[in-house]
Amino acid sequence: MPVIFFFCFCVQILFYYGIIQNIVVKLGWLLQISLGTTVAESVNASASVFLGMSEAPLLIQGYLKDLTKSEVHAIMAGGFATVAGTVLAAYISFGAQADHLITASIMSAPAALCFSKLFYPETEDSKNTVDQIVIIKDDSTGVLDAAVKGVTAGIQIVLGIIANVIAFIAFVAFLNGILTWIGDMVGVPDVTFVNIMGYIFIPLAWVMGVEWEQCQDVAKLVGLKTMVNEFVAYQELGVLKRAGKLSEKPPPVHPTEIRASISPSSAVELNTTSALINYATEIDKIAIKIPQPRSEAIATYALCGFSNPGSLGILIGSLTSLCPSQRPIITEVALRAFIAGSAVCFMTACIAGKFCILLTEDQYTNNGTNTTISP
Repeated sequence: MPVIFFFCFCVQILFYYGIIQNIVVKLGWLLQISLGTTVAESVNASASVFLGMSEAPLLIQGYLKDLTKSEVHAIMAGGFATVAGTVLAAYISFGAQADHLITASIMSAPAALCFSKLFYPETEDSKNTVDQIVIIKDDSTGVLDAAVKGVTAGIQIVLGIIANVIAFIAFVAFLNGILTWIGDMVGVPDVTFVNIMGYIFIPLAWVMGVEWEQCQDVAKLVGLKTMVNEFVAYQELGVLKRAGKLSEKPPPVHPTEIRASISPSSAVELNTTSALINYATEIDKIAIKIPQPRSEAIATYALCGFSNPGSLGILIGSLTSLCPSQRPIITEVALRAFIAGSAVCFMTACIAGKFCILLTEDQYTNNGTNTTISP
């Protein structure tokens, strides 16, 4: 919450001097000619890589009132598909790989724009193209007035976020309580949304490339992220990682690989203790050549997004506070944007799983198993 106050303070001062407007137009022009999207949604998507879902829209707050439904949907989908750079350190401390987190966040920004247009295509005439956008001037009387205006706007945003988060999380807890009560009545304990989603997401985990033996663990992580938040899910990922439940099993060693690695001089000693020791050592050498677990990488990518009920409340609260006139549109497209943001995370996880497979095959090919056993 303090970050929102500070960011509102800084953004409003920069807006007063016209710096924000120039950044929006220049960056929007670059993204529009490369991606074909409009200025506001492009700037928000690029800012979401570094800022949170409640801070990124501050860069385009002057243009929110003119957004079409598709643009509002794109902004919300971008918020759900990425995570703020400020929270990456926390995820890393839980055991998540830093390179995976950074790559996932960068990949998700353009992917969110793509998925957003698939989920909600543009059918209106946008006023936020480079040719049509108007440079908005701040009406503050001075820099101090602008700073106070920014902090005041921050209060409204924070209050909206708090109210929506409490309402959404309380509603999910209420539904969980009902499910648990019904489960206890029929003799089925621990019936919650998280457990139900954990079973529902098992096919999704398998499609993303997770080993079947680990699908239930990864599906539970995705369920935690979807119904609670990604913070708790990354904590659980760290627990599973330390327990070795997401480690890849070594590939089976074919007898011909062992025979090919034994030198002729040692072949005569196969019945001796020395040869048997060398034989076992060679098996160990082959077995330990295991790359980074693929299931862990896929889970890291799949969890890297703010698509959860609490974030849904945060984004609705912040956007409606910034632009009350767009409240009907924001609430109308929110659920669809939530699904689109989740789909982006799962798609980047699929890509990560595929690349992990290719890297695994390449590593085994390069490492080989043709080490010669000396007598």
